[in-house]
Amino acid sequence: MAGTSCAPEGLGNQNITNHFEFFQDPSTEISFDQIQKLQTWNPISKNQLSFNFTNDVIWLRGKTTDSVFSKDRILSLDWKALDSAILYYPIKSKEFQTYETGDTIPKSNWTLSEALYPSFQIPNQKVGDYFYIKIKSKSLISFPIRSMDERSFNKYNILETAITWLILGVCAVMFVIALFYFFAFGLSEFFFYSGYVVCTVLWYNGQYGNAYDVFWSESPWWQNKAILVFSTLGIPFSFQFVRMFLNTKTYNPRIDKILLFIGILALICVPAILISYTTKIFSRIATYVYLFSIPLILGTAIKNYFKGEKRILFFLISWGSYFIVSYNTMFYFLGILPYSTPLLYSAVFIFPIDLFFLLFNLLLKYEKLEGERNEILHRIVTLNNAPTTRYVKSKLNAVNTEESLSKLESWMRKSKPYLDEKLDLEIASRAIGLNVQQTSELLNSKLGISFRSYLNSFRITDAKNFLIDNPEMSILSIAYATGFGSKTAFNVEFKKATGLSPLQFKQSSVSKNS
Repeated sequence: MAGTSCAPEGLGNQNITNHFEFFQDPSTEISFDQIQKLQTWNPISKNQLSFNFTNDVIWLRGKTTDSVFSKDRILSLDWKALDSAILYYPIKSKEFQTYETGDTIPKSNWTLSEALYPSFQIPNQKVGDYFYIKIKSKSLISFPIRSMDERSFNKYNILETAITWLILGVCAVMFVIALFYFFAFGLSEFFFYSGYVVCTVLWYNGQYGNAYDVFWSESPWWQNKAILVFSTLGIPFSFQFVRMFLNTKTYNPRIDKILLFIGILALICVPAILISYTTKIFSRIATYVYLFSIPLILGTAIKNYFKGEKRILFFLISWGSYFIVSYNTMFYFLGILPYSTPLLYSAVFIFPIDLFFLLFNLLLKYEKLEGERNEILHRIVTLNNAPTTRYVKSKLNAVNTEESLSKLESWMRKSKPYLDEKLDLEIASRAIGLNVQQTSELLNSKLGISFRSYLNSFRITDAKNFLIDNPEMSILSIAYATGFGSKTAFNVEFKKATGLSPLQFKQSSVSKNS
């Protein structure tokens, strides 16, 4: 994932892009013999090639007498997803030796197979004035070319490999944690988070060549498809995760439909990518989808946050930072911004941080797992939620149910434990001397409601009093004062109980009193 280019500039590692001249062949049919006879070549003034996505063949010409091209120097084309590069080097008068590299040929056939990037080593012979490099790629042709000695080359490889595996290790840990929560609690948000992790990691590793190098070095066809397959497959996983995490189906139905539609469309595109000859169109579509969805998702999250969903703060910080940084990378892929190491790889380095905070926020949300667990426990000990439910084997045979209900009611009214949003079935059960199964059965069989509904009935009663007696208080303040974790949850539960939103109830109360 990390194409760090961290080795210091110097004689051992130099950017030598502007030592080349170039010729662009739109026909792609000009032969090497004709190329040698060309009189007009264009100088490269920048420290990078800047051809973006193009179907043209790019020819480069360098002087064999230039010191940066001295024998045994290694020329590194700093873009791992480069399809094909052929070096034509003069070994005799009018005779050239060819050396080939790029991810459309098996790694074992590379001229310099131990290199992480498509690379050539300058031969010992020095005959003729010029050598040539032919580049053709469906991927970007916007990157620098470096000249390195063997020591710098080895250092470069070791450093990048170490950083790559470090980042992969961090991502793997978070993937395992998410899978554990999915299998342990059946929470599908963790499943979609896991899918997002896998797809994005494989996308980055394909885009920057590491997956080709490690996993499918002898499968160039799949390398060419894999990058786009995983970037496109990441869309439905990430969008479904967002839909569930932000609960857009309930709170943002229009946004929810848009995200669902785009996710399904991306899923349909995956098999189309596998059978399509060109990947350029799908690559553009995937890029524009991300560019469009970033402000959409962030805008939705910000809106929900100010509605009272304070739990999504880390989601906003992490995903916001990651996608803002990614915007710059997307603009590079679209050819709007020029190549730079921070620009190209900043998203790679911030990605594990994004994953950490997303997972942290997800776990934080399911601290509410206390509340969710109450519902799970409730379902475990009952056949269904109907008031007429009969327990297969009652846990209340030796329990005075009327006394326990009275004790629970008294505890709720005197101590008001429901004002703490973290109150759960286990705490309540200990307070009245029962276990969680008995308390759940008690509420279901005697009152026909779940523990969550029981708590909310007290909270809603208190909220009504606040709305009537303290009309100057904000809805958010009342939500927090009565034990709700967010304004959104308060609105939903209040309307479910009364048929009115808190604001409508307040306005109705004010008009009655005036």
